[in-house]
Amino acid sequence: HGVNLASIEKVLIEDELGNALLATGDTVPTNDTTGYAKGCLFIDTDVAKGTGSLYVNKGTKTECTFTLVTQG
Repeated sequence: HGVNLASIEKVLIEDELGNALLATGDTVPTNDTTGYAKGCLFIDTDVAKGTGSLYVNKGTKTECTFTLVTQG
């Protein structure tokens, strides 16, 4: 697949082009990384209790921009 696995523990779901749709890891991908579909969800597994850990790619598959998903 097209995702750089350097900072990802696991890609759980990919789209038909091999871009990640759901992934988990201990580091949120840096901006402009390729291989994450727009709308991809990333679960950061290395956060403190009470801290948000779900991020969504608001960028593109060639230039990701992950933003913390918050309520409200």
